[in-house]
This record gives sequence, structure tokens and C-alpha cells, in this order.
Amino acid sequence: MNLLNKYSQLASKLLIALSLTIASAAHAGPGHGHGEEKPTTAQTQTLPRFYAESDLYEAVGVINGKEITLYLDRYSSNELVKGAKVEIELEGSKISSEPHGDGEYLFRLKNKIKDQPTAITITINDDDVTDILAATIDLSSFERSSLITWKSAIKILLYFSLLMAIAYFSYHKKEVLMTHTKKLIKQIKERV
Repeated sequence: MNLLNKYSQLASKLLIALSLTIASAAHAGPGHGHGEEKPTTAQTQTLPRFYAESDLYEAVGVINGKEITLYLDRYSSNELVKGAKVEIELEGSKISSEPHGDGEYLFRLKNKIKDQPTAITITINDDDVTDILAATIDLSSFERSSLITWKSAIKILLYFSLLMAIAYFSYHKKEVLMTHTKKLIKQIKERV
């Protein structure tokens, strides 16, 4: 009976260790912490982008769902362009920018951009200067990020299956395991 208790304790310790291994793979993602969270470099780099330039300006657009944030600066000096009137033409419709910050222009789209190459035209009216930049947005080249990828989900499933198989085998074959354990202990005692 004492041997059965030791075996039960060992099995429960193994189950706890495997559970902790699986639980360590799960963690809170962005927005689930306490307090203000600033996005990390890895989080900001996963959003799709496009780039356009001319002799006067260069622009980088960051696409986040139905929003495009356009970062605009002067090509020659890298100085932020502040207070310009900026419009984009996307899929046949013109959209004016909303104030968003120095050198930043926010565009709210009616629909998400399709996963196919899409032409975008940027019209910039800055004081007496008007310029047009053109680019192509290709969302198919950007990987969708996720906290749990399909590979890690498969690993978690395999760990859980292993844990359940060990628990099932241990419960249903405890007499066989006890017999083998007793034989092993007897052999060890005979050798000593």
C-alpha cells in the first residue's frame, strides 16, 4: 500500500510538471496587462506598409484594418511635413486625411484593403506646392501575426495528448505497473 501511495505521488508530480509546461506557453498578449502598454518593435513591424517617394516628399503608410496612417517628410531634409492637405485615392474613391500629429496623417477607409495588389495615389498640397506620389499596396506579402501560431497550437495539443495518455495508462494499468515495480524492488533488495 505504501508503494501505491509513492506511485500516486510520483504520477501527480508528473502531471503537475506537464501542466506547468503547457501553462507556460500561454501568456497575456498586448492589451491584457495592467496599466499603459507601449507597443514593442515586434508589434509595430507586423503591420503592412507601403512606401512612395518623389523629388520633394517621401511617405510611409501603415495599414491597420480600416485605417491608414501616413508618415510624410521632405525627401531632401527628412523634415516632417506639418499642416499639409493630403488626400489619397484608393480603389476609385478619394479620402481626405484627418489631423493625427506632426507629419502624420490618418485616413479612415470604408472597407478593408483586399489581399491583392492595389494602387494608391497620394496628393499633397503643402503651401504653394502640389505633388502626387504613387505606390502599390500588396497585403499578400505580409504575414498575419498571431500570438499562438498553428505550430505552437499543435505542440500544445501534443503535450496535452501525451499528458492524457499517461494519465489513462497509469489509471488503467496500475496493477501491472505495481507488479513490475514490486519485482524491480525485490531484485534490487536481492542484489544488496
